[in-house]
Amino acid sequence: MATFFKNRILLTNLVIGVALLSIPVLTSPDFGSNVSLLKINPFKRNLTGYLLLLSFFYANYYYFIPKFYNQKKMWLYGVVTLFCLVIIANLPSLIFDGNPSSQDYPGRPILPDDMPNGVKQPPFDLFDFRDTFIFQFLMVLALSLLLRLDNQLKHIKSEKLRSEVSYLKAQINPHFLFNTLNSIYALTLTKSDKAPKALLKLSDMMRYVVTESDTQTVPLEKEIAYITDYIDLQKLRMGDEVDFIYEVNGNPEGKQIAPIILINYVENAFKYGVNPDESSQIHILIAIDDKGVMLDVKNKITVEKSVLVDSTEEGAKNAGKRLEYRYHGKHSLNVNQSSETYHVKLYIQLV
Repeated sequence: MATFFKNRILLTNLVIGVALLSIPVLTSPDFGSNVSLLKINPFKRNLTGYLLLLSFFYANYYYFIPKFYNQKKMWLYGVVTLFCLVIIANLPSLIFDGNPSSQDYPGRPILPDDMPNGVKQPPFDLFDFRDTFIFQFLMVLALSLLLRLDNQLKHIKSEKLRSEVSYLKAQINPHFLFNTLNSIYALTLTKSDKAPKALLKLSDMMRYVVTESDTQTVPLEKEIAYITDYIDLQKLRMGDEVDFIYEVNGNPEGKQIAPIILINYVENAFKYGVNPDESSQIHILIAIDDKGVMLDVKNKITVEKSVLVDSTEEGAKNAGKRLEYRYHGKHSLNVNQSSETYHVKLYIQLV
């Protein structure tokens, strides 16, 4: 995300640079003629002015605004800006004469139309004001300020969302631990031989949470292994009354996914789909194709409907935020709830 953000800023600034440098070329009256533009003083003057404007744009965007404007050194920022304006408004005219000469157009006399505003100049002319680059300078100043402030707001928003996602992870992870510890505790009470294997799976799960949950992406096979360990631990407390199916189809090799982003839907199926006092049903399918991964979870509702709504609302909201943050425009989520079943179908495009 950060790399994309930086690349977008760089591309925008490059486009602005090309646009500024194209103005003196496209607006030259000799553009497209047989006359070499670089031999004409008025063109060289305009090109120099726009090169200075472009230099000011980059200096203002990358240095003056962060160094002075953002640091509340407004008087210093004003002095620097005024100094740049004086240089840009006067230096091109000092280097190049703005009026065409016979050297600019060899082989023909200078006509009145060749003069910038005719032979006779009025006391004040709007085009004279334009040729001082003051108007262009103000436009470049405003553009660089707006772009910089807009990018700063987007960066702040992105960091805020990143912090919020980290907080959501912190909310989710302890729940895995509590559920798993309850299952292992039940095994130890019965002195089951399955307890050591369960502890090993718990160790693998916690290692995954601690080492991988703060990374941007993990191999898809690791995420699936984490889900499989979780399911294996939950199966330890399930009886024969549960109609349970778990399948993984496809090859996850070479694909990356945001960590701990699928488990919420699997976890909910066990929380609200297993009841020792009645028949239960949980079907979980993970299917991997060339582009991404699909998670299909369907369970029979075995708790009170009011409890289901209240308990799952926050978890669904958190999971939805993470999906929107990490896979905006690259995922589809369908949740269907009837009086008897809860069905979630999620597809995430990974490639």
